[in-house]
Amino acid sequence: MNSKLSASLRKSAIIGVSVGALTFGAWGTANASDYYQQFGGKAGITALINTFVGNVANDPHINYYFAHANIPALKFALVNQVCMAVGGPCKYTGPNMTDAHRGMQITTAAFNYLSQDMINAMDAHRIPIGAQNYLLSLLAPMEPQIVTATGPLG
Repeated sequence: MNSKLSASLRKSAIIGVSVGALTFGAWGTANASDYYQQFGGKAGITALINTFVGNVANDPHINYYFAHANIPALKFALVNQVCMAVGGPCKYTGPNMTDAHRGMQITTAAFNYLSQDMINAMDAHRIPIGAQNYLLSLLAPMEPQIVTATGPLG
């Protein structure tokens, strides 16, 4: 199976699994701190975010959204957000997703490209699929707060 098809199927499965997990309130026996370890702790998450931001910078579909971003501040916020999400000791203190993305006119297509860039970064760091799915299940519900543009790509 080619990687784009595999990622597409995984994304569809993630959305279904995340809805199921949110509905039933369970993710099996793993707890958040187990996921933190599977991501390699804060050092592993920092490396992951560095790769992810590099992927985004090289992605012609979405890199223009970040042309004027403060990249060190973005990386710092993302590390803390992911670290906290996967059960680490970090505290995300940045803006909520609606405020952070206000006025950016992000399309559904752009959100999907960003998601793929994260999946590619997690694959590059050999994050176990279960841990990947856990993080993606936390990020997927943020889509309505981030996607604000409609139209042919929205």
